[in-house]
Amino acid sequence: MNVIKLSEMLDGQEAECYAALSRKVRALKKDGQPYWRCMFRDKRAELEAMVWPDTPLAAAVESWTEGQAYRIKGRAKLSDRYGRQLELAAVRQAEETDKEHGYDPADLYDVSKFPVAKLRERIDGFIARGIDDPHLKQLVTKLMTDHQPLLDTMPAAAKIHHPQTTGLLEHVWSMTRIAVFLSEHYATYYNELDPPLNRSLVVTAAIVHDLGKLKELEYRPAGAVYSKVGNLLGHIVIGRDMAREAAATIEGFPEELLLQLEHIILAHHGKREFGSPVTPATIEAVLVSYIDDLDAKMNAAARALMDPRGDEFFTEKVFALDNRSLYRGVKIPRPAVIPPATPEPPEPTEGAIETDPRDVASESAE
Repeated sequence: MNVIKLSEMLDGQEAECYAALSRKVRALKKDGQPYWRCMFRDKRAELEAMVWPDTPLAAAVESWTEGQAYRIKGRAKLSDRYGRQLELAAVRQAEETDKEHGYDPADLYDVSKFPVAKLRERIDGFIARGIDDPHLKQLVTKLMTDHQPLLDTMPAAAKIHHPQTTGLLEHVWSMTRIAVFLSEHYATYYNELDPPLNRSLVVTAAIVHDLGKLKELEYRPAGAVYSKVGNLLGHIVIGRDMAREAAATIEGFPEELLLQLEHIILAHHGKREFGSPVTPATIEAVLVSYIDDLDAKMNAAARALMDPRGDEFFTEKVFALDNRSLYRGVKIPRPAVIPPATPEPPEPTEGAIETDPRDVASESAE
């Protein structure tokens, strides 16, 4: 039987493939007998497989480990109710010798294309450039340092956006890059605001708004899963508590400043129906919530367009975009360029807004 990629299996096709077990859930049938719902995935697809108590695999499934790679023999099928699923015939753990038959762990586990050291270097640059308030700078530095090992590996979400290893750090870098530019732009544009738009607060919130995910999720190479505290509390409340606890260790941290930072974290999903306990009620909270929404949606859109699933012209439906399909467009021939072995995140845009607000005011008067 041919060995192909899980994501390349066609409906009704019997084949062998390598896949990582991303989730395994034990449940009970109506008659009380146990069965298992298993999710197998590679970088491009994730299919559900049911293991029923009266099948040959029922005895083996309890020894399967989430995050482990397996060689699978089975058949893909399309269910009107459950979508594409996988009927399992045989499953065994992948071995080193399987690399001779096409097994490559890099095909199964999605990892950020940017090196961790470079992402942190860029974020440090944004902290130096975008955060003038000494209390906020100390808070950000403490949180980034205290949680470094986990922050360097954790995905930003289980599925919806930046779900790869180091996805959370990549999301933080991307959001902070946008936050520096937009906060400078709007602080200058609306220079008559009193008090002015607080750039330090916006950039700080862009970095720390999702740190609650370090406790909401449990890291797995094949995809994060929700922890007990994550299910019961959620990352928004957890993240607010983390910021509050860190601020308590910083002498003289202003009460009003902490209140506004807490509000941004609690409001960053924008709407109550999206999980925010409160809706944005400061101009900084409005800006951060839109930056977060934009970065998450653009990541979901880009990943869908790079995913071969769907058809020639349209992607599969994208949950983060209200279940819309995206038009793939017409491919443009590109010159043959050898990409760097380890791509780097773009440098901060130095001097994006160098104009003094008073100059803008005087130009308008002229």
